[in-house]
Amino acid sequence: MAHLEEVYGNCDFDGDKKLDACEIHACLVLSENSFREAKCKDFGKLFCDCPFKVAKCEGSWNCKDIAGITVDILNSLDKNSDGKLNLKDEIDEKHMK
Repeated sequence: MAHLEEVYGNCDFDGDKKLDACEIHACLVLSENSFREAKCKDFGKLFCDCPFKVAKCEGSWNCKDIAGITVDILNSLDKNSDGKLNLKDEIDEKHMK
Protein backbone atom coordinates (compact mmCIF):
# COMPACT_ATOMS: atom_id res chain seq x y z
CA MET A 1 0.00 0.00 0.00
CA ALA A 2 2.85 2.41 0.76
CA HIS A 3 4.20 1.90 -2.75
CA LEU A 4 0.80 2.77 -4.28
CA GLU A 5 0.71 5.96 -2.21
CA GLU A 6 4.15 6.85 -3.54
CA VAL A 7 2.95 6.26 -7.10
CA TYR A 8 -0.07 8.49 -6.49
CA GLY A 9 2.16 11.19 -5.02
CA ASN A 10 4.64 11.11 -7.89
CA CYS A 11 2.47 10.19 -10.85
CA ASP A 12 -0.86 11.95 -10.47
CA PHE A 13 0.37 14.53 -12.97
CA ASP A 14 -2.95 16.37 -13.27
CA GLY A 15 -3.61 16.31 -9.51
CA ASP A 16 -7.08 14.78 -9.79
CA LYS A 17 -6.36 12.02 -7.20
CA LYS A 18 -6.84 9.41 -9.94
CA LEU A 19 -4.30 7.61 -12.10
CA ASP A 20 -5.31 7.08 -15.70
CA ALA A 21 -3.54 4.60 -17.97
CA CYS A 22 -1.24 7.27 -19.45
CA GLU A 23 -0.19 8.53 -16.02
CA ILE A 24 0.71 4.98 -14.97
CA HIS A 25 2.52 4.44 -18.28
CA ALA A 26 4.46 7.72 -17.91
CA CYS A 27 5.34 6.84 -14.33
CA LEU A 28 6.78 3.49 -15.40
CA VAL A 29 8.84 5.21 -18.12
CA LEU A 30 10.16 7.69 -15.52
CA SER A 31 11.02 4.82 -13.21
CA GLU A 32 12.86 2.99 -15.98
CA ASN A 33 14.82 6.12 -16.86
CA SER A 34 15.80 6.60 -13.20
CA PHE A 35 17.05 3.01 -13.17
CA ARG A 36 19.02 3.55 -16.37
CA GLU A 37 20.54 6.76 -15.02
CA ALA A 38 21.67 4.95 -11.87
CA LYS A 39 22.80 1.64 -13.38
CA CYS A 40 23.74 2.19 -17.02
CA LYS A 41 24.19 5.86 -17.89
CA ASP A 42 25.50 5.19 -21.40
CA PHE A 43 22.39 3.22 -22.34
CA GLY A 44 20.26 6.33 -22.94
CA LYS A 45 16.75 7.26 -21.93
CA LEU A 46 13.57 5.49 -22.94
CA PHE A 47 10.93 7.56 -24.73
CA CYS A 48 7.48 6.00 -25.17
CA ASP A 49 4.22 7.54 -26.29
CA CYS A 50 1.23 6.42 -24.29
CA PRO A 51 -0.44 3.60 -26.23
CA PHE A 52 -3.74 4.01 -24.38
CA LYS A 53 -6.68 6.12 -25.48
CA VAL A 54 -7.53 8.87 -23.03
CA ALA A 55 -10.07 11.66 -23.22
CA LYS A 56 -8.97 14.47 -25.52
CA CYS A 57 -9.07 18.07 -24.47
CA GLU A 58 -10.55 20.23 -27.24
CA GLY A 59 -7.77 22.11 -29.00
CA SER A 60 -4.97 20.11 -27.39
CA TRP A 61 -2.20 18.45 -29.36
CA ASN A 62 -1.32 14.77 -29.35
CA CYS A 63 2.09 13.23 -30.08
CA LYS A 64 1.33 12.95 -33.81
CA ASP A 65 0.42 16.66 -33.92
CA ILE A 66 3.63 17.61 -32.11
CA ALA A 67 5.71 15.43 -34.42
CA GLY A 68 4.18 17.18 -37.44
CA ILE A 69 4.75 20.63 -35.96
CA THR A 70 8.37 19.70 -35.20
CA VAL A 71 8.91 18.67 -38.83
CA ASP A 72 7.27 21.90 -40.03
CA ILE A 73 9.53 24.02 -37.80
CA LEU A 74 12.68 22.21 -38.90
CA ASN A 75 11.67 22.39 -42.57
CA SER A 76 11.04 26.12 -42.40
CA LEU A 77 13.96 27.21 -40.17
CA ASP A 78 16.75 24.66 -40.75
CA LYS A 79 18.33 26.50 -43.68
CA ASN A 80 21.47 24.33 -43.84
CA SER A 81 19.59 21.00 -43.52
CA ASP A 82 21.69 19.67 -40.63
CA GLY A 83 18.62 18.61 -38.60
CA LYS A 84 19.29 21.23 -35.92
CA LEU A 85 18.38 24.85 -35.32
CA ASN A 86 21.47 26.97 -34.72
CA LEU A 87 23.08 30.23 -35.77
CA LYS A 88 24.25 28.58 -39.01
CA ASP A 89 20.58 28.75 -40.07
CA GLU A 90 20.77 32.55 -40.09
CA ILE A 91 18.45 32.79 -37.08
CA ASP A 92 18.82 36.03 -35.15
CA GLU A 93 21.15 35.39 -32.20
CA LYS A 94 18.70 36.88 -29.66
CA HIS A 95 16.23 34.10 -30.55
CA MET A 96 18.82 31.40 -29.75
CA LYS A 97 19.23 32.37 -26.07
